[in-house]
Amino acid sequence: MRVVVSGGGSGGHIYPALAVCEALERLDSGGARLYIGGSTGMETEIVPKAGVPFQAVTARKLRKVLSPSTLGVIWSLCKGYREAKTYLKAFKADVVIGTGGYVAAATVLAGVRLGLPALILENNVVPGRTNRWLARYVQQVCLSFEATGREFPIGKWVVTGMPLRAGIVAPQEVTPEQARSAFPGLVADRFTVLVLGGSQGARAVNTFVVDAAMRLLGAGVQILHQTGAKNFEEVCTQAQERNLPIGDGYLPRAFLETEQIPLAYRAADMIVCRGGMSTLSEVTANGLPALVIPLPTAYADHQTANAKALEAAGACLHRAEKELSASKLEAEVLALRDAPAQRERMRAASYHMGRPNAAYEVARVVIYTTIKMG
Repeated sequence: MRVVVSGGGSGGHIYPALAVCEALERLDSGGARLYIGGSTGMETEIVPKAGVPFQAVTARKLRKVLSPSTLGVIWSLCKGYREAKTYLKAFKADVVIGTGGYVAAATVLAGVRLGLPALILENNVVPGRTNRWLARYVQQVCLSFEATGREFPIGKWVVTGMPLRAGIVAPQEVTPEQARSAFPGLVADRFTVLVLGGSQGARAVNTFVVDAAMRLLGAGVQILHQTGAKNFEEVCTQAQERNLPIGDGYLPRAFLETEQIPLAYRAADMIVCRGGMSTLSEVTANGLPALVIPLPTAYADHQTANAKALEAAGACLHRAEKELSASKLEAEVLALRDAPAQRERMRAASYHMGRPNAAYEVARVVIYTTIKMG
């Protein structure tokens, strides 16, 4: 089976697409994969490194407010559509899958117009505008939350969970103490907080963490802090200005590599993160309690909806960015550290929500849909 996946702009669109490719490789090893992404997004570097053939098309993001640039976005979408159609024909695709972003809209629509089976992934509680529009044309929508189904046509959606990269959960035989030892500067038996700002980092969260770090370190807490590549130098400068002992209980990292992230999750006693479903799906797959600080400018405030869904299930604490400060963050972390029974309840709820095999669920839906239409 010749499968095209498409998504771009953020890790929340890119990594699920790659996870589906991984699962399809195991279930359909004789097939072929092609990733169609934007020409300027993160996918231009991430996808080739993952070993998946990549083809770039024109794509630009539509802003919330109409402006003269909107015409340029529409032109880009049309141009990307024509380019994607050409590549789908040349690849002789059997099916196309969109994981989000405007490049996925162009590619999925091109596939539909060519008569190909088409699927999209919608992993947030509140669907994005692109997926709302595409849903009328595709055969199947794969969701993370059953409640999201009311936003899509009856009979067109199935709950699969968000596809995750293979190995995102460390083997059970790896203990938290062993995982911490994989990061020089962390102590094996100390309460550990893992900070994740998503694939592009979270500047406000970074500032809260750096400002609270000295007091947390003094209280016996250690921090593994993924800052995001574009924020790394700024965070290091802030840490130096505050005399934080970088590499001795406080470890800033621009990005955690594929082999590091499962160990980082296993090392953590709790997570501080944004509310993107890529991160939250990894957190729940690893069964971890989390303090979730949604990005306030996210489309339709969907990160807050994601966080509230997890909080309602008992898997996380949701705190709005505007109501948070360094001192409040410190208090929240120490309160959870000193409440092991609460952490265990949150951990159990998180495990219950986790779907570590979601990539295979999506891959099976892809195979079934393709065979059914074929």
